[in-house]
Amino acid sequence: MHWQFDLASEIGGRREQQDRIEVLALPGSRGGHLLVLADGMGGQDQGAVASQQVADSARAMLPRFAEGDPHGFLTELCLHAHESIQAIGRRYGTKPASTCTALYLTAEEAYWVHVGDSRLCQFNTGELVMRTADHTLATLTGTGSDTGDHRLYMCLGGRNEVEPEFGASAVGADDWFLLGTDGFWNQFEEAELAGLLQAPGNGHKSAAELAQIAVSRGGENCDNVSLALVTRMPAKKKAWWRL
Repeated sequence: MHWQFDLASEIGGRREQQDRIEVLALPGSRGGHLLVLADGMGGQDQGAVASQQVADSARAMLPRFAEGDPHGFLTELCLHAHESIQAIGRRYGTKPASTCTALYLTAEEAYWVHVGDSRLCQFNTGELVMRTADHTLATLTGTGSDTGDHRLYMCLGGRNEVEPEFGASAVGADDWFLLGTDGFWNQFEEAELAGLLQAPGNGHKSAAELAQIAVSRGGENCDNVSLALVTRMPAKKKAWWRL
């Protein structure tokens, strides 16, 4: 069985779209695909520049993809983008940065790498199987309570050391994935999404509809919203001929 990718992006209440999301077909006999999601930061147009470097790095590295080493390939993708973003910052005296969540899929296996607070969830029907951990620290008040503000402690292009989080799993017919930037996840809980998408593709919400809900909930100051819904392509029915 093959995968199908439903992508959506909304600018929200921001002046510029600083998210990047795309699907790339990888070379090799297994017919794999690479889904890359990046959320840029840095002010003015630097966020868009940073996230674009993540997408450009993924495309540039496609010829170097090795089927037997997805961990090495995905890790190198992050490090390549990290260095490219840092080089732009040095050139212009700015501080661009980006998150990166990348998912490599074959028919039977999933591999992912993650830096920042964009998020990947794996579901089986309506049950949450896995969720990446946000690389953020809560901002505390003098009393030690969480104010709800968070800052990244790891991103691509920043001064931090980059240690990408890596994961892998076997996937079955009832598994599906949902990736999104923080502008999306800030407006939903995983349990709500599981209920909305227990059987994606069978009359449930599309990525575009979910993005519109997120923007509506976010109001006039809503962040950029980007997401990808990754589901199994329905099996083709056999044609029966009666003589």
